[in-house]
Amino acid sequence: MIGIKTTTLLALSALVFPAAVSLRAEDRMRAGLWEVTTTLDGKPAGPSHNTCYTPAMVALGNSPAKTLREATEKSSTKSGCTLKDFKMDGNTISMTQVCGARTLVVSSTYSTDAFDTVATSTEAGASTATRMKGRRIGDCK
Repeated sequence: MIGIKTTTLLALSALVFPAAVSLRAEDRMRAGLWEVTTTLDGKPAGPSHNTCYTPAMVALGNSPAKTLREATEKSSTKSGCTLKDFKMDGNTISMTQVCGARTLVVSSTYSTDAFDTVATSTEAGASTATRMKGRRIGDCK
C-alpha cells in the first residue's frame, strides 16, 4: 500500500516535475488543464482526473535546475526525508529520496504537453511502482 508521505511526494512531483520541453528550458511546463492517469504496480489507481495548473503553480517547475533542486531538497527535509540525488538530463528529471527505511526513486520524462513519471518506493525489500501520465488538454476553465 502506498503511504501518505509517498502520496504527498507524488503530488508534489506532479506539480514540480510535470513539464513539457519547449524552445526555452525555463518553459518545461505550460499552465493549463491537464489530465492525469495513475497506476500502481501496473493496475489503475483510480480514474483519470483533471488538474488545472495556474502560471503561479508551474513557476517552480519552470525554474533553473539549481533552484528546482534547492526547493526539492527543502521539501524533502520538511517531510523528514533526505534528497540523495537530483539530476536534470535533457527532457528527464530524476531524484532519489530516503525517508528512514524507505527509498523513493522518481524519474519524469517530458515531451510536448505531456509527462510520464515513474516513482518506485522500496522498504524492507518490497517495492511499489507508481506511474503518473499527464497530458495537457487545454486551457483552464
